[in-house]
Amino acid sequence: MPNVFEYTDYRKYLANWYNEKKASNSSFSYNAFAQKAGFKNKGFFHTVIYDKRNLSKPSAIKICQAIGLTKSETDYFENLVFFNQAADLKERNYFYEKINAVRSPYKTASKAKQIRSDQYEFYSKWHHSAVRSIIDMYDFKGDFKWLAKMVMPPLSVKQAKQSVCLLEKLEMIMKQNNGIYKVTDQSITTGKEVVGLAVQNFHMECAELVKKAIQEIPKTRRNVTGLTLGISHKSYEQICREIQEFQEKIMDIANKDSEADRVYQFNFHLFPISKADDERKRKS
Repeated sequence: MPNVFEYTDYRKYLANWYNEKKASNSSFSYNAFAQKAGFKNKGFFHTVIYDKRNLSKPSAIKICQAIGLTKSETDYFENLVFFNQAADLKERNYFYEKINAVRSPYKTASKAKQIRSDQYEFYSKWHHSAVRSIIDMYDFKGDFKWLAKMVMPPLSVKQAKQSVCLLEKLEMIMKQNNGIYKVTDQSITTGKEVVGLAVQNFHMECAELVKKAIQEIPKTRRNVTGLTLGISHKSYEQICREIQEFQEKIMDIANKDSEADRVYQFNFHLFPISKADDERKRKS
């Protein structure tokens, strides 16, 4: 049966558990499991798996008991439910820490947890990408004091060392025989739930970087612009497509730049600053 500790989506875990159970017992059904767990609604388990219904804590406990999860597995599953269903960033971060705090007796799950934590760390902190790009542009041989000063705002030497260590663990950089670190083409992937949370944290950090850039970097070395627009949702979607195409053009320019000597952070922000009033007539 699937190991719950290796999942970051409780619905995916339940779906895989059900499919394996069904494969070993053809008479097993959603209705049969609902009855075993003590749910009056026979289709309850099915609606949960297919994201049509959320789980409450009592419902999560019933499912854990029916599956036969241990105490640590139950703790993990409960917090995973709350993590997946969390309404805001602060709550999601809280329950992400809770699922990582649950100890697993399985070596494979512990390894998956470590990989997940490393990938979360990379995606959630802005400076890891900056360090990787600097290493890609210069012959870095382990001068962490220099590396720390190259980042804006500067890192501590300890942060620079930790960043390089993380990039090595993720195999995103590799130390050559001549002592020079080189960037690899290694891409990293983890559960979309963890990536989504990390990216949210990343954007929060980038928003703070913009504030510092406006205050500390001369206008001639930064470009900060903004528009306030009155548009429909249809136009919003069109603009999002245009932004995506523009991002691809920007990446193409950067990839062809053989004289790169500095790392830039380029952010796009498009969000509502008013509510839509469907009842009030628009001006003609």
